[in-house]
Amino acid sequence: MTTDLPLFIYWGMAGCFSTALVLGLFKQRGLSRAAGIAGTLVSGAGVVCLMVTEQRLPLYGSLESIIYVSFLLTLLELFAAPRARAGSRNIPHLLALGIICILLTLQVRRTMAFNPDFFMYDNLWVNIFFNLRLVAVSLLSWAAVLFLAGGWSLSKSGDQDREARDRLMAGGRNFLLTGIAVYLSSEWSGSLWCLNWMGDSWQWSRGFFKSGIIFLLVMAASHLPRSLAASDRVKALLGSCPAVYILWMLFQH
Repeated sequence: MTTDLPLFIYWGMAGCFSTALVLGLFKQRGLSRAAGIAGTLVSGAGVVCLMVTEQRLPLYGSLESIIYVSFLLTLLELFAAPRARAGSRNIPHLLALGIICILLTLQVRRTMAFNPDFFMYDNLWVNIFFNLRLVAVSLLSWAAVLFLAGGWSLSKSGDQDREARDRLMAGGRNFLLTGIAVYLSSEWSGSLWCLNWMGDSWQWSRGFFKSGIIFLLVMAASHLPRSLAASDRVKALLGSCPAVYILWMLFQH
């Protein structure tokens, strides 16, 4: 039964989140939110099951990463969405569900099991490194949701739409900066892990190069020239790039 738990959790999440997405697309907002909350509870139960059975935080492996990122992303959607009218609030909801459903689809052909225990998981810096990286994935993904909602989904007429769009874009920028701060904290703990285990705190490698790209993408999105910063859609595109890249790096690396 214990070995089947990850599979049950996966299909429970897939059922709840896909139902929430379909209901949201058909503008059944109340039912969509109820199904989304059910998915949050299922993914939260998955995080608890992982911590109880493996005696550790979610760290590494596609399934446990998806469960943890989905749980955190839905919590952000529930409690950190900017105030807006009902129609505007539904857009970040649908985008967050879309990201989760894409990740769940990518997992279909992968192993439905938690990552087996590893001797390095007893090290504090290893735990901080991997766990904060997943937290950063969630924060950067939520930043992308807010940027895309603000840059593409709202009409450009009316003061109310302009106000809602400004809130979404400002929220995207704040979560983008929060996400990179958490990511850099993860990298800092990884450098301490490297120092303790390998005798060297930093070295050029493909992994470090990939990690550095995320920082550069966030800096590019945060320091646009005035000609580009005037376009909400350009800001939305560049503000979404760190999330797209870190998701690719996390699940395809």
